[in-house]
Amino acid sequence: MYLGLHVLPVCLLLVSLTTFCLTYILSVTRNDVNPVLPYISDTGTTPYESCFFSFFLNLSAILALCTVYIRYRWLRLVSNEERSLRCCNIMALVFGGLSALGLSLVANFQETNLEGVHMTGAAMTIGCGILYMFSQTALSYKMADTLSLSRLRLIMAVVCSLTAASFLIATIAAKSLRSSTTDPLHWASTDKGYPAHVTAAVSEWLTCIVYLLFYATFVQDFKRTSVSVSLNIIRMEESEGIKV
Repeated sequence: MYLGLHVLPVCLLLVSLTTFCLTYILSVTRNDVNPVLPYISDTGTTPYESCFFSFFLNLSAILALCTVYIRYRWLRLVSNEERSLRCCNIMALVFGGLSALGLSLVANFQETNLEGVHMTGAAMTIGCGILYMFSQTALSYKMADTLSLSRLRLIMAVVCSLTAASFLIATIAAKSLRSSTTDPLHWASTDKGYPAHVTAAVSEWLTCIVYLLFYATFVQDFKRTSVSVSLNIIRMEESEGIKV
C-alpha cells in the first residue's frame, strides 16, 4: 500500500486552522473572551474549549513533526548528501522539531495555569518556527528550486518575522499599560493599552497563519514522494519440544 505524503502538510494546515476557529466560536459563545480580536491562547484557556484546544493542537504538533522529518528525509535523498546542504538540513530539522515541541507545550499548559511554561512554548513555536522557515528558504535557493517558490518562501519568512516582532513589542506595551483592574480575557476599547492589545492580537493571528501556510509550500514536493507499507505474516509451526 502506497501513501501520498502531501496529505501531511495539508492536514496540518486544516487541523490547526479548524482548531483556532472552533475554540474561538466556543469561547465567544460562552462569553469567556471578548469577541473582538482575542489572543489565540485566550480562546483555549478556559474549560471546556481548552479540552479541544489541547487535543487538536497536540495533533497539529504531531503532524508538524512528521512533516518536518519527511521534509528532512526528502532533502537528504535529492541533495546527494552534499556537505553544505546536509548541515543546513540538520539545522532545519532541529528548528522544526523544537517548534513542534513548543506547540505541544502551548497546547498542554494554558496561560492561566502555568504562564511561564505556556510562554516558553509560544517562544519556541514562533522563534524556532521562523528559524525553520529561513533554513528551508536557504535550502530552496541552494537546491535551485523554482525561483517563484524560493521567493515565496523568503517573503513568507520575512512577513512572519515582522509580524512576530510586532506581536512581541505590542504585547509588552499592552501589559505595561494595562490597568490592574482590566480583565485580560475581556479587553474593552476604553481600557488603557487597548490599541497595543489589538495590534498584538492581529500580529499573533497573522504570524500563525503565515507560518502554517509555509508548510503548504511542501505539498508539491511531497506529491512526488510516497511511503510503501507492507504487512508480512510469518506463520510458525508449533514446536514439538527441544531435545538435548
